[in-house]
Amino acid sequence: MATPTEETKKFIITREDREAAETLIALRRDIRYQVDNSMETLMIIQAWNRSEPNPRENIPNGDVDLVEPFSKPIKKQLTVSDVKKDLCRLMLGKDQVKNKTSPLLNASEIQRLTEGLNVSVYGRSEKGMLVQNNMTFKMWCKGTPVLTSGWKTFAETCDLKEHCDFLHIWMFRKRDTREICFVIQKATHSTITKPLGKEILDQIN
Repeated sequence: MATPTEETKKFIITREDREAAETLIALRRDIRYQVDNSMETLMIIQAWNRSEPNPRENIPNGDVDLVEPFSKPIKKQLTVSDVKKDLCRLMLGKDQVKNKTSPLLNASEIQRLTEGLNVSVYGRSEKGMLVQNNMTFKMWCKGTPVLTSGWKTFAETCDLKEHCDFLHIWMFRKRDTREICFVIQKATHSTITKPLGKEILDQIN
């Protein structure tokens, strides 16, 4: 007869339990779900964070004289979901949007963010050509800001990739039309192949 102690050690492993465990193990082994806290990456990100690229270099000459002051740049490492073709959106950090771009919006525009604002987005293709796409800047139901609609085309034209591509994102207005616009400039660091760990993310401001 089994003792009470022996009874408590008995359990049944179901097929569902086994499959769930195998899935978790696979995710831990998947490089996309590991994080990078290496000293080499820290030094790269610190240098990138200190850089001050000029957003005007990504705007056609015919429009550059109509540009009003830029917001402070949102800074972001591209994730797997940002470039996944069936999702078609760029997620932006809540705090960065609130502190850096929201001051450029009026009260009516802030209220309409849940419906979405039509915006123009400027950048450069993989070959260095200036590109411009119409997109929608909106706030999802849980308060997550995104650029959507034309994002998929922009990401493909600029050959954006997860993990190794880092973005500076500025908001501005055109003086003549009051149109809201964004400029996106990427920097590629090919040695970075994983999401940044929290210790390194905390270095970005």
